[in-house]
This record gives sequence, C-alpha cells and structure tokens, in this order.
Amino acid sequence: MTLPRTVADVLSDHVVFEIESIDRMYLNLYQPRLQHGGGIAAFFIGHRGHRFASSALMAPMTETFVANLHHYIAAHGLDLVHFRKGQRKDDLTQQYLAAATEAAGPDGLVPEQVLYVGRAQEKNAVFRTIKRTNPVTGATFPWLVRDTAMVNHFYLYAVDDDFGPICVKFSTYFPYTGRLIINGNEYAKRQAAKAGIGFTSLDNAFAAIDDPAAVQRICDGLTAEKIEALAAKWLARLPHPFTAEDIDAGYTYRLSMLQTEFSLTQMLDRPLSGRIFFEQMIRDNLDLGRPDKVSLIFDRKILRKGKNVTPGRFRTRVLTEGVDPSVHIDYKNSTIKQYFKQGRALRTETTINDTSDFALPKGLSHLPALAQIGFTANRRLLDVQRISHDPADGAAALTAITVPITTATGTRIAGLRLLDHRVQALLTAICVFRLLPHGFTNRDLRHHLAPLLGRHPEDMTSGQIGYDLRRLRAHGLITKIPHTHRYLLTPDGHRHARFLTRLTQRFLIPGLAQLNDPDPPPTARLRAAAHAYDTAIDDLAQQAGLAA
Repeated sequence: MTLPRTVADVLSDHVVFEIESIDRMYLNLYQPRLQHGGGIAAFFIGHRGHRFASSALMAPMTETFVANLHHYIAAHGLDLVHFRKGQRKDDLTQQYLAAATEAAGPDGLVPEQVLYVGRAQEKNAVFRTIKRTNPVTGATFPWLVRDTAMVNHFYLYAVDDDFGPICVKFSTYFPYTGRLIINGNEYAKRQAAKAGIGFTSLDNAFAAIDDPAAVQRICDGLTAEKIEALAAKWLARLPHPFTAEDIDAGYTYRLSMLQTEFSLTQMLDRPLSGRIFFEQMIRDNLDLGRPDKVSLIFDRKILRKGKNVTPGRFRTRVLTEGVDPSVHIDYKNSTIKQYFKQGRALRTETTINDTSDFALPKGLSHLPALAQIGFTANRRLLDVQRISHDPADGAAALTAITVPITTATGTRIAGLRLLDHRVQALLTAICVFRLLPHGFTNRDLRHHLAPLLGRHPEDMTSGQIGYDLRRLRAHGLITKIPHTHRYLLTPDGHRHARFLTRLTQRFLIPGLAQLNDPDPPPTARLRAAAHAYDTAIDDLAQQAGLAA
C-alpha cells in the first residue's frame, strides 16, 4: 500500500517558483494620547488652553477638517464618490487604477498620485459629553464618555511611488482615527518594475518572474520602518485635523496592526492538473480544523477542558464561490485560507486579526515576530496536510493518452478518445497480449480487434491496423521490438488499458443505463437518487417562485 505523503512533498515536484510575502495589511492610524477621557481633557485644557474639555470643542475641528478635505479634492480635480451600501470599493478602485495605467508612461508605472476620494457613513468609536453632578456641592460639570456613532469617513485612494496602490482613510469625528491599507505583493510588483525585473502579474501575485530570488528579497525587505515612512509621507501631504502646534506638542499618529495577511504563492508547472490536486487535497484533509491539528499548524497548545479552555472556534470550512473551492481553517480570531488562484497557483494565506491570539502587542514594531508566526503557519499547514497520491501524475497520464500528438516531422497522430467504440475495442484487444514474450503482430491485432467491432478479420486492411498501431505506440501503450514487425505491451499500457476498459464497462455504461432506464428495478439506486435530487430541485424552485 502506498503511504500518504505531505502536500509539501508532492508540491516539491510541481512548483515552478514560490513567493512568500506580506499580503494585505489594515493598519490603525490613531492618536495614542487621545484614546481616553483624561488624555482628551489634557489636549483641550492643558494644550489648547480651554477651561473645559467638551464635545462642543470638537465640532470646529471637524468643520475645518472636512472643509480642508473638500478644498483638497477641488484643488486636485479629484472625483468625490459617495459609496453606496454594499458597494465593492476594490472594484471601483480597479477602474480608476486601470484608467491611470493607460495614461502611464513608457515604463508602465503609474506616477504617484491620488486616484479619487470616497465617502461613506460607518460606525465609529467617538467621545461625547454628559453632565455629571458633584455630590458635595451639587454643581454640574461636563464629563467625556466613550460611545459609538455613524459618522462620515473619507477614503483617499492613491498610488505611491514605492508601494503602488494604497488607501488612507479618516474618520471625521474626534479623535479622527484613520486606517492605512497596503498590499505587500503590490509593493513587490512596484519595486520589481523599478528594478527592471521582468514579470507577469497575477491579481495580487506573480504569474511569472525572470528572477524569483530577487523578488523574494524585495518581499523580505518590506519592514515596519518602511511602512512608518510611508504613513509619515502621506500624513504630511494629505489634510488632517491636527495643526502644526498639535504635532509639535506630541499629538502625532501612530500605527498598529488591525489585520495582517501573510501569503505563500506557489506557481504550478501544470495549471490544469493543479485544480485536481487541490480538490484531492481537500478530500483528504477535512479534519484540519480539529484542535489537535490546529495546534500543529500554529504550534500552540490548545486546551479544550478545565479552567483555562482555549477560546475561539476550531473548524475546517470548505467554501465554494462560483466553481472555485477554498479551505478555511479557524484558530481563535485567525484564519488560514487555501485556494487555487486563477487556475494557476496554490495560494496559502494566514490572516491574523488579533495579535493577542499569539501574545503579541498590536504595535507595528512587532511585525517581524508576527510575520514569523504567519509564514511558519503556512509552511506547517503544508507539512500537516496529507494526500493519498499525486493527482497531477494521473492528469498527465490521461492527457498523454487522449490528446493528439504532433511528431518532430509535423505529423499529427490522433488521441485515443476513451468513449470511442474503436478505442475501447483497441484497449480491450491489447490486454490479451500481456503474456506474449515475443509480442504481437499487425495480423494478431486484426484477428482480436475485428470481432470486438462486429466485423470479420478479412474486412479490415493492414493499413487500418497500422494506423491503430501508430496511435497506440505514439501514446506509450505499446513499443516496437527493434528490427522486427512485432510489438510489446508496455507496463503502463497494460495498467492503463485494463483500468480504462473496466471504468467504461463497469462504471460509466451501467451508471448511464440506470439513469436512462424509464422503468428501473428496485436495485437501481443511482436512478432513485437522481430522481430524488431532481424532485428536491423542483420543490425548491416552487418555493422560490421560479417554476415556469
């Protein structure tokens, strides 16, 4: 019996190149000194010199900030898009990016610019003023409390000279928390283009690269310091609500990690067989979400009993969007997603939504430690996954039999169509010659093939049999004995012929017969199952009001 191998072992035979990179990062832009009531009071009283700290003092800041944003939009001739509920912002951004790409120079690089500005109402944490009463004197005074409210947010989508497409988002309510959204794969593309490294793009990945090692070095060079420099550059360029005096007093934005994705993209040598491999991997690994398997992937101890039970859900989900399946493995607030990317590459992504799942602070300075966890989880998943066989080999064998071949001289030799009656007869006939030590001849094949086709051997010419022999030989099922007119069945030819004839005679034909029998016997369970399925679909259509 063949022992299962790890997916990593199987992939080692089929990966053309692989790139490991930070993928999407959702970074929190926040004022650390303005995250609590005491800090806000210090800002308005101690720094700005007001008598009280009140939400009334926030309104003028908001009005000035929003006015500056509109002035910036008008001065730069930008579109202001009002996002509808449920509208995909990424799709709209791609349209603006495509237009900017068409207008780019000979090098194809979009110059640094803001593409457009979007506005949407979203829930956000805010501070409000309530009245409190001094229990001794009875005097009332304002008090700041944390709350949530639906407020306007401005999205500024831009192209950065080093990072490519980015987004800076601001809330228009105090303390004006924002977001910085970047993509490490887009950063790598931008840097590769500037360095003159040839590549073909694949969504937010690479389909082909002239120098994969150089691109990997670029991905490894994406550091917290470069991200902080990016944020500082755009904060200095874009309007924001804090004055130069505020900044000089130490009221500056900091970055923390809200959501970070770490991706491993493995480009396969045979794209069509890659999907078969991925679906086989899914079937063999549906238990990956169990706590014992998750603990191996993330190298964390998981307790399911006792006082210190590990929180969170541990499960494997197989989701299908259109015709593309994906595997999702959950650990606390983190997820590993694995899917076959655009029919060409195996993509493994670890998304960490809460750094405390791994006992790390959210500060961007901890990105190296978080990256180590994310990239290691991707690799360990491939090591934990098991597969009973390599489906790519089976796909290659099927292609070798069924696809036409063009010889070095330009001669085209037809493929063996498995459901063709003559091909089935050929495969059945050559199985007879398995034990002949001296092989078989054109005449031997004619005498065995003719009855299977319902014909007399004398009705078939040697030229017709010669055509069949050329097809069998070209597709590796038989080989010619040197200096003779005799042929031997190859080991692969025997295995493939025996399997494919039995597949047709014992599976496909009986199965189709059951499905098409108007009066099937009680033992015809396939027809009964098909009838039950059709009935369920009809019932669902009736309930949905879709019936004709």
